[in-house]
Amino acid sequence: MSLMAYWIDNEWNLHKRIRNFFQVSNYMDETIGQIIENCLLEWGIDKLLTILIDNASSNNMTISYLKNVMKD
Repeated sequence: MSLMAYWIDNEWNLHKRIRNFFQVSNYMDETIGQIIENCLLEWGIDKLLTILIDNASSNNMTISYLKNVMKD
């Protein structure tokens, strides 16, 4: 799995980067959500505007997990 980041800087320039590649040991429960949370904390990211995902059923749990840990 890979995580990509898109952001707009102070001069309104769009940036995009592949931030990380990682292997997911299982697609059950909150595993993916925890991996994403750890990556975000490592990078110092504490605010998200959008998450783009495919339609895998495990993503419902991932989004629920991230909503709960990033309430603010």
